[in-house]
Amino acid sequence: MSRAGAGSGRRRGAGAAGPLVRARPGRLRPGPEVPDVPLRSAEPVAEEHRFCANPACGEPVGRGSAGEPGRTKGFCPRCGTRFDFAQPSGLTIAGRYDVERVLGSGAYGAAYLVHDRNLATHVVLKALNKSVARTALHERDVLVGLRHDSIVRILGYEHEGPHLVLEYVPGVPLSAGDGDRLEALLAHGIRILQALDYLHARGLLHCDVKPLNIIRFRERSPAGTLDRVRLIDFGAVRSQKDAGPVVAYTPPYAPPEGDPEHRRPTPGFDLYSLGMTLREMCHSRWTDRSVPGVDSLRLLLDRATDTEQPWRRFVSARQFAEQLSGVIRQVVAAAPVHRQVARPSALFGSMPEPLHGGLGAARPLAHWVEARPGEDATLTMRAPFASPEPGDIAAALPAPLSDPDAPDMAGSAGRALAESRLALRRKDPELAERTLAAAGLPDWHWLHAWYSGLIALAREDARSAARAFGTVREAVPGELIPQLALGLCAELRGDLAAARSRYSAVFDTTPALGAAGFGLARVHLLSGERTEAVGTAVRLAQEFRYEREARVAAVRLSVVFLDEPAHREPTGDDLERAGAGLDGLDVDAAAAAGLRAEIRYAHFLHHRDREQLSDAIRELGPHAPTEREYVALVDLANRLRPPLRWRRAGRRGRTGESRFGGAPRTLSS
Repeated sequence: MSRAGAGSGRRRGAGAAGPLVRARPGRLRPGPEVPDVPLRSAEPVAEEHRFCANPACGEPVGRGSAGEPGRTKGFCPRCGTRFDFAQPSGLTIAGRYDVERVLGSGAYGAAYLVHDRNLATHVVLKALNKSVARTALHERDVLVGLRHDSIVRILGYEHEGPHLVLEYVPGVPLSAGDGDRLEALLAHGIRILQALDYLHARGLLHCDVKPLNIIRFRERSPAGTLDRVRLIDFGAVRSQKDAGPVVAYTPPYAPPEGDPEHRRPTPGFDLYSLGMTLREMCHSRWTDRSVPGVDSLRLLLDRATDTEQPWRRFVSARQFAEQLSGVIRQVVAAAPVHRQVARPSALFGSMPEPLHGGLGAARPLAHWVEARPGEDATLTMRAPFASPEPGDIAAALPAPLSDPDAPDMAGSAGRALAESRLALRRKDPELAERTLAAAGLPDWHWLHAWYSGLIALAREDARSAARAFGTVREAVPGELIPQLALGLCAELRGDLAAARSRYSAVFDTTPALGAAGFGLARVHLLSGERTEAVGTAVRLAQEFRYEREARVAAVRLSVVFLDEPAHREPTGDDLERAGAGLDGLDVDAAAAAGLRAEIRYAHFLHHRDREQLSDAIRELGPHAPTEREYVALVDLANRLRPPLRWRRAGRRGRTGESRFGGAPRTLSS
């Protein structure tokens, strides 16, 4: 079906956003081309255009009465001439527009594909009922002033009818085809949000956003065929200053009756409608919530169309688009696309702290000082790494920059949040809680939940922190920081499967969040997946900020042994990989000695070569900060030496006699 400018579907009844986030969806690989669809011709000629074909008569025919539609076929009651208005062929309007097909019809009239004799091209003629002529003039005046690439363009106005003359967009109503990728469909949502942001910034509301009013079409360009969309049908448009309830809308896509948006509509009315449109378009593609990005999309549309708590819904196109573009990033990072789209967050600051839990540095010297050898020379030592401390996590997670559509955070509320943040860095959760209360944020707002989660972490309550961070994720599902926080909480609780899922989603989308990469490596190793753990560290090493720590982690992950049922000893390939990774690693002498000792200990577990392990421990001695620790390391090295074995030699006459009269004893290893 091809149509433009007609408000199809059943209708009931006859604050400016800032610059929109540029998510650059056009950089995504285009999806399958929009097919050429035969023009729909089943719609009859609109009743206001039904006149007798007899030139001597010309009376209106086929008109309805008493609420009943008129007949499309029959005979003129005055002259008996036969008429058939099932097809519009032969109809000319205003002496220049030859009607070819009906594109659609709605409460305000029909839309025809016509050939403009003067311009020698196809245009759309939107016929409006005379009873809504004032609306037609209003729609004309609105469209004349709009210049946006995703909004249908007006070409003229004909008083006869009256009619709007609109550009012809040879496409189909927005829908999901069998070959369409999810990210391509969501990119259309970004484009419509850009159009709505443009519209709302001019104080206007569309009030009838739905799939039939979004035309998807192909556009030729030097770069190839582009998959585009355009918002049409401004018959229900109104000013944000207009008083009174909405009187023209399509119920399945509009907020329910009784919703605040009906009494005093705001941009939220259009945003709700777009949320319902995206929900309908994507419902067949989100059956598996385990797919990265799909769960985020569900949360996004749940917020956009929340009827239980309408205050949770998006209040500006910019706010909606920021989260939708974040969801797109998560979708394209997953299989089979595997693309990473770099984009800084508008809500959270950067997070340089890697939270590697000890993996990104050589084992502390104290671990070797305190090591206790067994009879077989295996060492009892502290754990080689650990999950980050909850207080350290609370201090490292970034502070929200702001919410562009939240109450003003620059005054006393902003100062209170800054004080709460400072208290968390000082690890004073009681003061942080008091200052958060002084900020006066509503309990339902995600900023309040974020700080509540940090305070819970500072109190080492990972379960309560996870509940708070879950509330944040529901509010801003396009953000990665809340998912990272949930992954850290899951790791603290020992839920490795949940931690792996959260860390993977974040790391696959943005490897620059090093804490997710180190967390994923830890979880892989704890799950007995050494190869995957090392591979994660190698991927993270491609990020310049974390290159050194990640390369150290790759060496350590190759040789670390954990006393866990799922864990296995390093293989020969692991040992070889660790040695190769150590070569050329830019670390100081103490760290290099520590890494060599760890590699040698892994060799010992394989080959039981006590002498080489002893030598590696002895090399740590010069780096000890105190004499006591130096002595402890030397003692450990001596105790790890191979055991002394004595054997008798021949008699003195042949090999010499012991000074005690017996055979001399010789040292053998």
